[in-house]
Amino acid sequence: MDNVELVKQKISTAAQKAGKTFDDITVVCATKTRDIETVKKIKDWGFHIAGENRVQELTEKYQPIEGISWQIVGQLQTNKVKYIADKVDMIQSLDRESLAAEIDRQCKKIGKVMPVLVEVNISEIEGRGGVMYDEAVDFVNLVAEKYKNVKVEGFMTVLPICDSDEERSVFCKKMKTLFDKAQKLCQTCDIKFLSMGMSDDYEVAVENGANMIRLGRCLFGERH
Repeated sequence: MDNVELVKQKISTAAQKAGKTFDDITVVCATKTRDIETVKKIKDWGFHIAGENRVQELTEKYQPIEGISWQIVGQLQTNKVKYIADKVDMIQSLDRESLAAEIDRQCKKIGKVMPVLVEVNISEIEGRGGVMYDEAVDFVNLVAEKYKNVKVEGFMTVLPICDSDEERSVFCKKMKTLFDKAQKLCQTCDIKFLSMGMSDDYEVAVENGANMIRLGRCLFGERH
């Protein structure tokens, strides 16, 4: 069984444990360091989203590909928004109001409303990207109220390195609690995505409520 089919099988099994199916899980293919010909292959695998970490790499290899949507999944500097506003269909790393304001400004210029996910610092380690857990719902409501060209559709987090799946599941369940809370309290938003889980932890993330995962190495192999 090749990498892709094995990953699909594992996603299906994890989804079943959460009372879902494979089709309920959105897979973002993390295409960092992969060339454009490799990006095109994801359609053959049944996937349709390419997620890039760095603006420079995205702009260097970007081209419109029918059936593939581009997203930014890594940290985004405010001064780089202008380079990707017309190219991506989601920004997964909104973590401060100044970034929301710039996304709003650039998207207003081109008549676009940008879907975003609010990044949450679930580990609460200083220096990590993301809004603090206890501030996330208020931040979502602030963005929804002030920035009409920014559409918050959920949350993203990077799970910390853990010694066991049991430890990982604690963080996952905490994020799922936040997700459920926001669906009730952020009534002007369509909170529908919980982006959580990468190559090392996507199974436990899906088992505990993630409906979007960001996979690179487990699909493509080691980076060159």
